[in-house]
Amino acid sequence: MKILRFIPIAALLAFVSLISLQSCSKSDKPAGTTTDSSKTTTTTTPAPSTDATAPAALSDKAKKGQLLYYNTSLGKVKVACATCHSDGSAKTQGNQIRQGHTLAGVTSRTATWNGMYKGDNLKKFAYGASLCAAVFQKRADIKTVDKALSADEVDALNEYLAAINTAPGAMTSNLKIQWVGKPTFSDEAPDEKIAKPGITAIMKLPGDPAKGETVFGASCGTCHSISDKKIGPPMVKAAKDMNYVAQTIRFGSGQMAFYAKDVLSDQQAADAIAYIQSKLGK
Repeated sequence: MKILRFIPIAALLAFVSLISLQSCSKSDKPAGTTTDSSKTTTTTTPAPSTDATAPAALSDKAKKGQLLYYNTSLGKVKVACATCHSDGSAKTQGNQIRQGHTLAGVTSRTATWNGMYKGDNLKKFAYGASLCAAVFQKRADIKTVDKALSADEVDALNEYLAAINTAPGAMTSNLKIQWVGKPTFSDEAPDEKIAKPGITAIMKLPGDPAKGETVFGASCGTCHSISDKKIGPPMVKAAKDMNYVAQTIRFGSGQMAFYAKDVLSDQQAADAIAYIQSKLGK
C-alpha cells in the first residue's frame, strides 16, 4: 500500500502568490501620460503620473534646495515655490488649487513657461524658478530675472527638482500653459484687446456663491481674506471692480500670479467672484 504525500499548505500558497506576481508584473500606462521629451509643447496638459515613486534620500545640496522651495522669507512677498507648485509631497497635495503646475517631473521636460526656457536656460534659470523669484517674490524684476537667485541657490534648486522628478503626481511631459494671453509679469495692465475676451468669458457666466466659497478657500484664500490682510490685501479693498478681479485672475497683477484656464476654469472663477460679491453685498 502506497502512502500519499501531500504538498504542505504554506508551500502551495507561496507557489500561487508567485504566479500572481508574475501575471501582474506589467501594467498599462495611465492615459494622457508620455515620456517622450522630444516634443516642445502639447496641445493639452498631460495627466499627472499615477505610478510615480517617492524620491530617493536627498543629498545635502538637494536638502538646501528643499529649504529654498518652502522658504517664504526669501523675498519682499512672503510666498515660496510651494505656495504655487506641488513637489509631490503630501504637504503640497490636497484640495488647494495652486496657480502653477506641479514641479515634480520638471527636469524631464525640454521646455518650461510655454517655451520661454529651454536648452541650457532650463538649468541656468532653475527651470523658471528665477522668473518666479524675480516677479512673485519681488527679489528682482522682469528685466533682471538672472539676478533673482544666486548661483548657489540655482544649483540647490536644480538638485532638489532632479530629486523629485519621479515623485507622486509627476508630470514629465512638456505642457502648454493655457493662459488667455501672455502675462506682463509687472504692475502694467495687460493689453485691453487681449484682456477683454478673458474677462468677458468669466463675467458672462452665472456664478454660484455656495460653490464659490469652496473655490475661494482653495485658491484666493491662500493669500486673501474678505476683510483681513494676509499675504495680499483683503477683498474689501481689492475687489471694488469685479471686472478687475476677473482680469487679475487671468493675468495676475504685480506679485500676484495668474490662474491659467487649465488650472482654474472660467466657471470656477465666476463662482469665486459670485462668492466675493455676496460677502461684499454687491
